[in-house]
Amino acid sequence: MSKVEELKTYYRKAEMFESAVSLMYWDMRTYMPPDAAQYRAKAFSDISTYVFKLLISDELEKLLEESVPSNDIEEKIIKLGKKEYYRYKKIPPEMFEEMMQLSTLLEHRWETEKFTGNYQELYPLFQKLVDLNKKYAELLGYETEPYDALLDLYEPGVKAKEIEKVFSEIKIFIQDVLKKIESAEKFEDPFNRTFEIEKQKVFNHWLLQYLGYDFKKGRLDVSTHPFTNPVGLNDVRITTRYFEEDIKNSIYSTIHEFGHALYSLSIPEEFYGLPIGASASYGFDESQSRFWENIVGRSLSFWKSVYDKFTEIFPEMKTYTPEDLWRGANNVRRSYIRTEADEVTYNLHIILRFEIERDLINGKIFAKDIPEIWNERFENYFGLKVPSNTFGCMQDPHWFGGSFGYFPTYALGNFYSAQIYEKMKEEIEFESVVEEGRFDVIAKFLKESVHSKGRLYEPMELIHIVTGKPFSASPFIDYIGDKYSKIYNIQI
Repeated sequence: MSKVEELKTYYRKAEMFESAVSLMYWDMRTYMPPDAAQYRAKAFSDISTYVFKLLISDELEKLLEESVPSNDIEEKIIKLGKKEYYRYKKIPPEMFEEMMQLSTLLEHRWETEKFTGNYQELYPLFQKLVDLNKKYAELLGYETEPYDALLDLYEPGVKAKEIEKVFSEIKIFIQDVLKKIESAEKFEDPFNRTFEIEKQKVFNHWLLQYLGYDFKKGRLDVSTHPFTNPVGLNDVRITTRYFEEDIKNSIYSTIHEFGHALYSLSIPEEFYGLPIGASASYGFDESQSRFWENIVGRSLSFWKSVYDKFTEIFPEMKTYTPEDLWRGANNVRRSYIRTEADEVTYNLHIILRFEIERDLINGKIFAKDIPEIWNERFENYFGLKVPSNTFGCMQDPHWFGGSFGYFPTYALGNFYSAQIYEKMKEEIEFESVVEEGRFDVIAKFLKESVHSKGRLYEPMELIHIVTGKPFSASPFIDYIGDKYSKIYNIQI
């Protein structure tokens, strides 16, 4: 066996243990009994640390240094493997273990406390987690600011200064569009009513099959915060959540997570377990979920496509046309919750989080001040007073799970998706494909242009390969302007 084959075998062995960790996490967020949290956090951190040690071992370093690639793919495996090896080698295993145990326990505590809004109850553990992430950033190293070290874990090669520049442009654009929409004639939102949860479950299960989700390779469950979890080869599970008074929440959470799952299931099987066997970045992963959720799922063609089934399950909705449902699905309003936000205001939620976590990691603000800073900036950006931390800084699991640097990837995903959509329309009749339910055509395009590449390229390089153009937020601005001009009969 060549050294390269030994290297691949080593990585795939480590992935087996990583799969066990993923399954434990999925269970923790879905079916685990509440009193099991303390023990689960210890078990989770122990196995995660074992995997971490495998990935910084002397044996792996020897294999990486002695492997000689025979093709471009193997060259990428070795190059990416070395980057990750020498980065994580800087982190002491005991610090990694502490991070895993603390973040697992805190995220479980968040599951309960988010409904009370009691930030002070979580603060002592949260402060420790923030301090650990600051140490992480220092050990990983950076050129300009500590936050960049953590951002690179999620969006390789992208710097906070670059994001700040794009976000500044988008912030002005959003606020301008909001003013125009709020001055336009209002319309009724057909979804502003209650829907039986059992019927919602029936529709979502049908919808996943209709879009092309393979239930032989995954499942749909319920969690406090919807997520997608790749457990192992041909095992990618998703969750959603249900509210009687908000069916859009479940529909679009389900479509969103479908986009994540499709990406994971479409990466070449021969890449599995290797450094290249994942999405290009968190932002690119988000581009796929936001593409399906918004560009497909909030289109007029989509509501024409699912109209018969939707009104079959919810016959009271037959009084509305597909156009009515389309407008309702795209109703723009200022709101507190990020995951329930419309396309226009969504990125404003992300900009707020990016600014706060960047200042937090860079030492400009402190963890104890987050609720006050959040509420002040939120009122400034959205014109709304935050009623409680449940609707403010405690609504997301990311910070309490130790994920600092993650949030900006959501907005980048929106921008990537619009740029991909612009390219896709050059090659397929998008509206007719969606209206006819031929989602396999879209999936094929995405698989060939994005999914099949795995992590062979960094995100800014991949977006150029896919679209033939450098990264730009302009396609997103054009997409929003064109779509919402039609919905609200205004000029954007």
